[in-house]
Amino acid sequence: MCMDAHIQNRQLKKTIETGRLGETFDHLHGLAAAQVFSLMAQSMHSLDLSFSQLNSLFRIYRHGAQRIADLAEGAHLSHCATSRLVSRLEREGLVSKQPNLSNRRERLVQLTSVGEAYLKELQKSTAAAYKNLFQDLPGSLAKKLQDVLEEVLPLLPPPNIRE
Repeated sequence: MCMDAHIQNRQLKKTIETGRLGETFDHLHGLAAAQVFSLMAQSMHSLDLSFSQLNSLFRIYRHGAQRIADLAEGAHLSHCATSRLVSRLEREGLVSKQPNLSNRRERLVQLTSVGEAYLKELQKSTAAAYKNLFQDLPGSLAKKLQDVLEEVLPLLPPPNIRE
């Protein structure tokens, strides 16, 4: 009985600590997001992209070439809406459709070099926003934070994002 209480206490403490950690990261993300979303909105506006289109681009970037049906499911859109979305992205030169070698009746949607470059620029903007957020930290504290994050990252799920 005593051991069970000890385990429950440890689990509760861990839940509280991870809750605080989540709140801390939410706060940090909110500070960086103010910059990121502003840049993202400008970028989306310049290409006249919708959120669903941007979400689909990131999905292809993360998971590689996809069938329209898979893209529709992942983006929570109908097949018809996704087909129109892909046609629009294709006209903008951000994606292309290629034959699926394993099933000739299907086409795979993949990023073009223009689409990949667009998303890499958005990633650079995100990294710059976090850099701006932490730039005034004392060097020793920034190093401690970097060391802790480098220790934690291998323990987290992989990002599935191509470098």
